[in-house]
Amino acid sequence: MREKWLIALLVLVAAAAEFTPRSLAQEGAGKAQQVLAKARAALGGEKLKSLQSLSVEGSYRRQMSPSMEMSGDLTYEWLFPDKAMRVDTMRPFGDIEISNLEAVNGESVWTDQQQSGGGGGGMVMIRRGSPGAGGDPKKAQEMANSAIRNELARMSLGLLLTTTANFPVEYAFAGEAEAPEGKADVLEVKGPNGFAVRLFIDQKSNRPLMLTYQGKKPRVMMHTSTASGPPSEEELQKRVRESEAEAAKAPDVEYQVRFSEYRDVNGISLPHKISKGIDSETSEEIEFKKFKINPAIKPEKFVKK
Repeated sequence: MREKWLIALLVLVAAAAEFTPRSLAQEGAGKAQQVLAKARAALGGEKLKSLQSLSVEGSYRRQMSPSMEMSGDLTYEWLFPDKAMRVDTMRPFGDIEISNLEAVNGESVWTDQQQSGGGGGGMVMIRRGSPGAGGDPKKAQEMANSAIRNELARMSLGLLLTTTANFPVEYAFAGEAEAPEGKADVLEVKGPNGFAVRLFIDQKSNRPLMLTYQGKKPRVMMHTSTASGPPSEEELQKRVRESEAEAAKAPDVEYQVRFSEYRDVNGISLPHKISKGIDSETSEEIEFKKFKINPAIKPEKFVKK
């Protein structure tokens, strides 16, 4: 899990002195669409265009801290044009199983958490804070909702080179990246609420190779109850505020998401392995084991019960 990553060097292909800012933007947008057209054709062309729903199941190994590694199951589901869901099931220890569900349904974003096992051993609560919320519940919720939309958009971009209709993005050509493995075209992708990623498209296969973006390091707070019960809400909020204050001081880091082991699934080329890293160091490995193209997913599934 601590494998070092090679960082590609970005080489701009247009000299600013030869273009006005407007013509640079037009040139970048036009080139981006050319790259996207070839990439979408490589992934499946008309099959990709006709995609109405997608279900993906797999497993992961995640480095929670320098001394703690966790494994679990991961499921993504999309029902186009505007529905997406992610279910992360982890097993922290013993027979405890925690499932975290995150969903986008049109303009609505919601989460749920379910736990089983741990009979007599207490309960574990895992909270992911929002750096910069400053203890403001409304702001914290807005940031959490944005984080969910961003995560689902990044995975959709990496797998399908598109996002849901309620998350429009713009593409611009940024240049070429060179690494020992070869060259890649680099696209800048921007969307709502400051969403920004760089998408690397392999020039030989025309398939997504890597996606990078800037953000704070993830913070996971684990609280274990005892015979006297779980921590009070006041105590939990205090810990969240303290953790936020520490996170706000930290500089942004670069996240890297790599896509590999492409295989044909009903005419669509999809990656079966994803590696996530922070500052050139692998922190999570995902293996997708089952893809379902255009499964019958009911819209009601994306409504919180």
